[in-house]
Amino acid sequence: MTPLRRAAAIAFCAHFVAGLSMALVLRHGLETTPVLQDRLAFLINHRVLWTFGWFTWTVAALAILYFYFVFAAAHERKSQFAVYLTVAALGPDLAAQAIEVGVLPNAAPDLFLTLDRVAVMLSGYVANGLYSVTALILVWGARHAYPASVSVIGFAVGVFGIALSVAALLDSVDGMFWTNVFLVPSLLLWLAAVAIIEGPRSGRSHRKIGS
Repeated sequence: MTPLRRAAAIAFCAHFVAGLSMALVLRHGLETTPVLQDRLAFLINHRVLWTFGWFTWTVAALAILYFYFVFAAAHERKSQFAVYLTVAALGPDLAAQAIEVGVLPNAAPDLFLTLDRVAVMLSGYVANGLYSVTALILVWGARHAYPASVSVIGFAVGVFGIALSVAALLDSVDGMFWTNVFLVPSLLLWLAAVAIIEGPRSGRSHRKIGS
């Protein structure tokens, strides 16, 4: 297995687990649960689960940084600078997760929504926007190395990611929910395709997914 395919497989597994944690655990403490008291009760009564759920997203953030770094290096494109956007994204992303885990469970109700909004802006708007721009730059730089369908999926990751950032900026709960519904599967599909297809090897025919 090449380093790129290994990095894609690791990022796939990390985001699959993180996606499950969002769907099964974290949603109970997020804005998708409209009643504030229900959110507070979940954070207080299930703090271990809440912490674990955010830890999976920390692992996912590190995994996507590793994937982007290996992807840029494998394709030998002058787009490695794009990876620094993801490096920059880690700061606000981890800060947001620290707020979610270390601050919100102990926050007074009158401060909870303000601190939660700060976390959403740091992670959903700033960090996610940088991750998405990185994806668009890298997919564009490697568009000739993969079948068009794989590049389209990669571009979809960037587009849905930017749409999520816009929804976070506008404080649209429905927008954030639906963009995540499309973003996470698109990301998983793209990572799976990169893990399967021998893209960076010039002079070789593309392998089809499933062959």
